[in-house]
Amino acid sequence: MLNKLALSGIRHRMRDYTVLFSGLIIASAIFYMFLSLAINKTFLSSNSPAAATAFIFGFGIILLAIITIVYINYANSFLLSMRQKEYGMFMMLGAKSSKISRMIFVETFAIGTISTLIGSAIGIIATKYVSQMVISALDMQVKHFDSFYLPALIWTFVFFILLFIFSAIRNSITLRRTKVLTLLHKDSQPAKIKRNGALKVIQAIIGIVFLAIGYYVMWYMGKNALFIYLGVPIALVTIVIGTYFTINAAITAVISMLKRNERFAQKGLNNFTLSQLSFRISDYTKILSMVSIMFALALGAITVGLGFQNQIDTVVNGQNYYDVAVHNADTAQKSRINHLSGDDQFNYSYKADDKGKVLYYRQSEFKKQPFHYEAFNMKSMIATTKKSSNIADPNVSYSMLQNMMPKYRMSQVKMVSDAEFDKIQAKTDTLTLVKTTSFKDNLSKIKAISKEESKRYPELKQAGGDKYSAYTLINGFFSGLEFMGFFLGIAFLAMLASCLMFKILSGANGDVKRYNMLHKIGTRQKMLRSTINKEIAVLFAVPAGLGIIHVLLGLQMFKGILYKPYTHIEIPFGIFIVLYLCYYFLTRYLYKKIVLK
Repeated sequence: MLNKLALSGIRHRMRDYTVLFSGLIIASAIFYMFLSLAINKTFLSSNSPAAATAFIFGFGIILLAIITIVYINYANSFLLSMRQKEYGMFMMLGAKSSKISRMIFVETFAIGTISTLIGSAIGIIATKYVSQMVISALDMQVKHFDSFYLPALIWTFVFFILLFIFSAIRNSITLRRTKVLTLLHKDSQPAKIKRNGALKVIQAIIGIVFLAIGYYVMWYMGKNALFIYLGVPIALVTIVIGTYFTINAAITAVISMLKRNERFAQKGLNNFTLSQLSFRISDYTKILSMVSIMFALALGAITVGLGFQNQIDTVVNGQNYYDVAVHNADTAQKSRINHLSGDDQFNYSYKADDKGKVLYYRQSEFKKQPFHYEAFNMKSMIATTKKSSNIADPNVSYSMLQNMMPKYRMSQVKMVSDAEFDKIQAKTDTLTLVKTTSFKDNLSKIKAISKEESKRYPELKQAGGDKYSAYTLINGFFSGLEFMGFFLGIAFLAMLASCLMFKILSGANGDVKRYNMLHKIGTRQKMLRSTINKEIAVLFAVPAGLGIIHVLLGLQMFKGILYKPYTHIEIPFGIFIVLYLCYYFLTRYLYKKIVLK
C-alpha cells in the first residue's frame, strides 16, 4: 500500500517533478558521455600523442564525481522539501515513522533508478549524434570510439544507484529525526543569515591565495611538461577551494557595498533584489563555485579543441606552399583545378634520364614563375614563405622533389636552357602546382583531385607527397585531442547550465509568496520582471566571469603543445557565451512562469 502511495505521489505531482527528473537525467547522461571517453584506454592511447592524457582524465573523473555528488545532494534536498509537508500530515494522522521512512526510500530510489535508466539511454544516443556531428563538421579521424561502451554504462549505473541508495537512507533518517510540527511548518521557518565581517575578509584572502597558487601551477606546467603529474592535482584542488572562498566572500562584500549606496539601493526594487541575492548567496556558494569550474572546463575544452584545429592548419600549411600537385594533368583534372577558388597555377616541364637519377627543368619557366616553398621552424612552429628561381638551392630542390613522383624524390635536379632541354632524348612530363585562396575552404575539391591522382598513379597511395597527404597524416595526429575538447566542452556546457537552472528553479516555489506580496501592494509587473531579470543575471554572470578568468590563465598550461593558444579565442568565447545566454533566457522565462501571476 505504501509503495503504491509513494508512486502515486510521483504521478500526481509530475509537474513539480519535471525539473527534478530533467536535472537528474542530464546528470546521468553527461556522466556516461564523459566515462565513454575517460575509461576507454584504447581510445585514449590511439587518439592522443600525450602519455599524460589518461592521467588527466582520471582527475577529470574525480572532479565530475564530486560535482555530481553535490548536484544529487541539491536534488535530494529539493525532493524532500516538496513532500515533507505531506509526510508530516501522514504522521499526524497516525502513520508510523518507520512506514513513512520506507515510503520515502521507495520514492527516492524509484526516481533515481528511472532517471538513471533514461539518462543513460539519452547519454548513449547523445554520444552517438554529438560525436558524429563533431567528427563530420571538423573532418576528424577518430579511432576506437563507440557511442555504446559497456564499462562506462555499468559504472554509471553503479555510481548513481549507490548515490540514490545513500540519499534514500539519508532522507529516511532525516525524516525520523524531524518533529511533526517542524515538517508541517517548514516553509514558515525563518532562515538565519550569519554575518561575520572578519571571517569574510579571511575567506577572501584564502581564496585569492589559492587561486594565485593554482594559476601559477598552470603557468609552470606550460613551461615544464614533466610537472603535469604533480601540477594537475595541485591546480585542481587549489582552484576549486579558491573559487569557493572567492565567490562566498567577494559577492557578499559587493552586495553589502551596493546596499550602503543609498542612491543605488533606493532606486526601484534594487534593495529587494540585493536582499534576495544576500539571502541566497550563502546557499548558492557551492553551486556557483561548481558552475564556475564547469564553465571553465567547458569553455577551456572547446577553446583547446579549436586550438588543435588551428594547429592542424598551421602545421599543414607549413609543410607545402602549394595546395595541389598534379602530374601530366588530363582534361578531367584540369576541369577540377579550374573549379578551385582563386587558383594560381604553376606549370613546370621536366625530363628524366634513363635511370631516373637526374631531372632536367626548363630554366625559362622558373624565371617566369619562381618556385615558392615554406621554411618551417619546428621550435616556433612558424613557417615563412619564400620564393626562388634557383633550383640548385637545397631548400628549393628539396621542396620541388616532395611534389614529384616517388621514384624521382631522391634524384638530382638541374636547370637547362630551352635548347638544351629540347635536345634531351626523353619523354617530357609536366608538373602542375596550384595555390588556392584557402586550403581549408577548398578541402573537398582538393581531396577529389588527390584521390584521382592516386588512381592514375597507384604508387602515390602509399608515398603521398602532396599537401592533402600531409593534411591526412597531421589531422589523424591531432583529431583525437580536438575531438575530446569539443565533445567534453558540449557535455560540460549541458551539465553546468542544467545545474544552475535546476538550483534556481528548485527555489522558485519559496519565492512565490514574496512576489505575490509585492504584487498585492501595487508593484507593476514590468518592475517585477525587471527585478527577476537582474537577480538571475547576477547568478549567471558570477560563475561565468570567474570561469572566463580561469580559462584565460589556464591556457598557459597548453603553451607547450599549442602554437599561440590565444589565437582566434574570440570564436569559442563568442559561441559559448551565446549558448550560455540561451540558458539564461530560458531559466528566467521558466522562473517567471512559476513566481508571477
